[in-house]
Amino acid sequence: MADTETRSSLYRHPVLRGLRKTLAAERRLMKRGIHTEPESGRDYYSGYAYKTLYDWDQYFEAIVQLYMGWGCTYIKNGVTLFLDHMKRSGLISRSVPSNMYHDPEHVKPFLAQTALLVLRYYGEADWILNRRYYPRLKRYLDYWTGSMDSTGNGLAEWMSAPHTGMDNHHERAGHWRDRVSQGVDLNCYLHREFRAMATLAQAYGKPDDAAAFNERAEALAAAVRKHLWDRRAGFFFDLSVKTGRRIPVRAISGFAPLWAGIATPEQARRLVHEHLFDPDGFWTAWPAPALAKSEPGYSRTPFDTDVLGPNTCSWRANTWIPTNYMLYHGLKAYGYREAAALLADRTTTLVRKAGNREWYDCEAPEGRGLEPFWGWSLLAHFLPFEEETGENPNHLALD
Repeated sequence: MADTETRSSLYRHPVLRGLRKTLAAERRLMKRGIHTEPESGRDYYSGYAYKTLYDWDQYFEAIVQLYMGWGCTYIKNGVTLFLDHMKRSGLISRSVPSNMYHDPEHVKPFLAQTALLVLRYYGEADWILNRRYYPRLKRYLDYWTGSMDSTGNGLAEWMSAPHTGMDNHHERAGHWRDRVSQGVDLNCYLHREFRAMATLAQAYGKPDDAAAFNERAEALAAAVRKHLWDRRAGFFFDLSVKTGRRIPVRAISGFAPLWAGIATPEQARRLVHEHLFDPDGFWTAWPAPALAKSEPGYSRTPFDTDVLGPNTCSWRANTWIPTNYMLYHGLKAYGYREAAALLADRTTTLVRKAGNREWYDCEAPEGRGLEPFWGWSLLAHFLPFEEETGENPNHLALD
């Protein structure tokens, strides 16, 4: 492997080194994920055999690479490949290579968070904090808050359910180019991205930029609490662009304010007690499903036939590792350590029983989708390490 020269600060951690020894099969799988972008000749990592580099996948895959003891070249290249594909407007299509469906859908806000991972763990900054890429990071965020907020209420909008990454959440985010939803998940990701940008700006010697990004993060958090929290239901819902009303679909995205640190303590309490542990909500045998069990769209059918065809990803009665990972850290952040530990144990056990798959049945320990899969699902293998040590790669400061 070419990218082994620069080791992260975790490389020699004794607990992590011991865990790595048990993951020889995963290490072999990951070698399949190294690809070369023809136009630039740069190598990058993808969890998909069809070689596509996706926006939010790469953030979670970067944590896997970090924990596996890899260097950061593939992580850095993943970020800069997106930034190099920026259009004059600031739009960056959400995959590399793009296609006719992805072209108008702006890259999900994870680039600064991924760059911050590299700075925190590898100590490398010049690759992103320079005249070429730092201004592009600012422009791509301006596109989210400018071009993707048609209502002027301070919340950004999804173009479609596939744009969310939760491909068949049509009841909350519409179909291709519908642009009907100001997503809870999107605006929480964007809040974290502003915080990450503030940290990067401070490291770049731009304290005014850092202050401005922190102000934008605070304003966005206030908008999420004002417009997306439903006090009667005790849940965060997406907001309809067309009606101005909340879209009453209980989806896993409603827990994103925990990961972002946006929820108030009382909102967090209601999310956990009234929804996460609701047997008709999200606490299935193998939690947490992408839709609450009481939702009409909750279905264990492996492939839901819809406008995308019969072989699309299923975000319904299925458990996905990255959303569990975000939920795990959100629970810990609000002091629900026992709940977080239980979720971590169920998640790791599920993957060990069912293997490395793209997603999982939430009512039986069975894998679904791509087999084998070497993308973000591998995060589950490292939850025991995080439980034992308290390590948190999602932290958005350098100290």
